[in-house]
Amino acid sequence: MHLRHKLAVAATAVVLAGSGTIASAGPAAAVSSYAELFISPSWDHPGYYVVVVSGHVHNGAGVRVGMRLIGDDPVFNDDLQVSRTTNTPTGEFSMEVLVWHGTLNEDPEGRDEIFAKVSASNGWSASTANVNGHF
Repeated sequence: MHLRHKLAVAATAVVLAGSGTIASAGPAAAVSSYAELFISPSWDHPGYYVVVVSGHVHNGAGVRVGMRLIGDDPVFNDDLQVSRTTNTPTGEFSMEVLVWHGTLNEDPEGRDEIFAKVSASNGWSASTANVNGHF
């Protein structure tokens, strides 16, 4: 009987240890979709800015992503007529475009507020945060 008790305790310990291992080996948290906008002066092309829209599309492998630059205004937003598309083999994307400062200067009398509308062929879409400046 003593041996049977030891075997039962050992079996219980193995089951508990195994279930703890299974519980701790759950899937990693999924990265949510996002997009970011960066605007910086071009050192190689005076008067131009390098505009980069990058981010991640959840479950976005093989998805096509597009962006369009928009000037944020109180009443009507200005479509700046700057767009780009790319494919996302892994869900990560980055689109770079060289833009003349006059295009980004959507508020000649004041500070410019630029954002990008981003959309993917899987139905996801978002707008980036504004990048503010005097372009």
